[in-house]
Amino acid sequence: MSSFFSAGPEKYTSVQPKGSFRLQVLKMMGSILLFFVTYGLLLIYAGILAAIFLWAGVSLIMFAPLYPITIFSVLLIIAGLGIIFMGIMQVLFLIKFLFTRQQQDLSLRIPITRKEQPILFECLQQIARATKTRFPKKVYLAPGVNAAVIYPVRFMNMFWPVGKNLEIGLGLVNSLNVSEFTMAIAHEFGHFSQRSMKLASYVYTVNRMIYNMLYENQSWHKTMNWISGRWIVFALLARINLRIVNDIQKALRLMYSMVNRQYMALRREMEFHADEVALKVAGTDAAISAMRRLEISGFFYEHCLLQLPEMARQQRRFGNIYEVHRSLIRLYATQHEIALDAHQLPLVTNSYFSSFLSSRVQLPDQWATHPSRQEREERYIAANISKTVRPESAWQLFEHAEELQERMSALLSQPFIQPSSQYVPYPVEHFIADTATRIKDYSMPAVFNDYYDNRPFPVLPDSNMIPLTNEQMATLSISTLYAEDNVQRLRAYFRDIQDAETLHAIQLGQIKTRYFEFEGRQYPANAAGHVRAKLQTSIRKESEWLQAHDTLAIHYHYTVAFQKDPACAKELLEQYFKLLEHQGICRQLNDIVARILHSISILFSEQGLTMATAQPYFDSLADEGTLLRKLLLRMKQLPETTDGWTDALQEKINHFLRYNYSYVNGNEPVMEEITNLHEISTTVMEQYNNSIILMKKAWLEAVL
Repeated sequence: MSSFFSAGPEKYTSVQPKGSFRLQVLKMMGSILLFFVTYGLLLIYAGILAAIFLWAGVSLIMFAPLYPITIFSVLLIIAGLGIIFMGIMQVLFLIKFLFTRQQQDLSLRIPITRKEQPILFECLQQIARATKTRFPKKVYLAPGVNAAVIYPVRFMNMFWPVGKNLEIGLGLVNSLNVSEFTMAIAHEFGHFSQRSMKLASYVYTVNRMIYNMLYENQSWHKTMNWISGRWIVFALLARINLRIVNDIQKALRLMYSMVNRQYMALRREMEFHADEVALKVAGTDAAISAMRRLEISGFFYEHCLLQLPEMARQQRRFGNIYEVHRSLIRLYATQHEIALDAHQLPLVTNSYFSSFLSSRVQLPDQWATHPSRQEREERYIAANISKTVRPESAWQLFEHAEELQERMSALLSQPFIQPSSQYVPYPVEHFIADTATRIKDYSMPAVFNDYYDNRPFPVLPDSNMIPLTNEQMATLSISTLYAEDNVQRLRAYFRDIQDAETLHAIQLGQIKTRYFEFEGRQYPANAAGHVRAKLQTSIRKESEWLQAHDTLAIHYHYTVAFQKDPACAKELLEQYFKLLEHQGICRQLNDIVARILHSISILFSEQGLTMATAQPYFDSLADEGTLLRKLLLRMKQLPETTDGWTDALQEKINHFLRYNYSYVNGNEPVMEEITNLHEISTTVMEQYNNSIILMKKAWLEAVL
């Protein structure tokens, strides 16, 4: 069997953990130890209280006269038993996680063996030998664009080792060549070799313990509510118990934050160490290209998944979602002038990423488990390890690849498919053609260089427009008005507005951080206001430039049209102001829908809502429904907005306009009214925003 990666100019040597890695391991061990010490103290605290409750309960029972038995003695016995029960419930609160069982979800995993996939297992065996790690206990195929080490994590596994399994995402296989696939798998084998992976199981167990004590308390609370409803004395004892439990939960929240913040720092070092292991096997070029391809691939895999529910409603399905995934990547590459190699994989260069503007405000992400692509690439380049690249698709390692793709596609579609319904296959070429058509339909003419994309047409300072002079026109053209420098300046302006909002949030304390970076320089959090003030000065200056440049561009197009036909120029100007009116209505609609969705989200996702706390959100739905009703009546007078409304949508809108929805009846939400409000508002908003894009496109095409 041939080697799946070159040995390279140097022999593979084990990668020793760096000092920073060892330091994070020690800190993590200290955090876990501190948690268990705290947990032990809480157990002792609960045990002492339980003992006090037990003593008090037994004392009451012993004090109760048994001869003769009276109502008073019965009440004392019941009170004593209730006190003992409350003490037991306190201890039970801290140990109930031992009695919960969590099953690993393997519904979207396909186990494979060496007999079924001999070439793949030979490749994995070579990687294991090269990285000097133990071969995984089991290998699973999963649907996503990733590979991972997985293992069962139970409380008792903290005390003896457990076999690690390898999960290979078919989306990852779909995105990489053999060398890049080797890099990804060698990275996971790098995790296999890390003793710090044992700490991950401890952290997971700690998190499960804390989560159970913070959020999985329904049965415990139900029991407490039941007993407190039996007698006023029990209600008083339950209130005391709940107060004690609330204090315990406060301590647990502090421990959760500390343990996980430290674990995130360790995870970053673990990722860097695993990268070093993988680099020795696959080399720098494969590492860089793998990271870049996966960044693009992940987006389109998620896009494919988002199509499944809507396709099921249309009685359609993908036979092979991975073929769709590949085709979408190729379509994107073609439209963005990204070259494809001989195996139809995108060649993602530095120039692709340089076209994206990054925020100038950077926050320390204490919760990031993985380093950024840029950080990793810098380390790859610094390592400068040369290896021969195998450019053929990673699917070459798999037997019956198409059959596996179709099987996993069926598993992904299963939740959305009704067994009694018939589903028509949606051919890949038809889906890609439909997607390309939609992109073309909603794309602005290329000569405008994305200048008007993702923003409304600018409001003009004066509705009266006079043509520019010949001298002014001589200095202008479409190519100069929409030059790349102007487009980048426009993007930088909107980026700075976002940065100013971030700085304002830091200033107000809405973003909790001790420091931030601006343009590579570190500032304390209390300097956010000063930096924001300086940035606002630049924003005001750029706002004046943008207003002037926008006006000049529209003035130019008006003048060109006027020179051809004054009547046509007047009509174009009228259409422009009509479009501005539509933008204003759509902005109001977007704001109303955002508030409606917020209220619905709170009502159906917030835990512990009572009718009293939910009422403001029902009131908000009523208020926003009234505003939406007025806006819909106005929109019905504008044929441009209603042309896309289907008969079913029209019927729902007419019903909404005809009746006064209340959204709540007594203590019960009126689901039909809430569902109609949600569907009407989101559908009308989506269609209106799309129609405005088409209006903008039509106007821009008219001025050419």
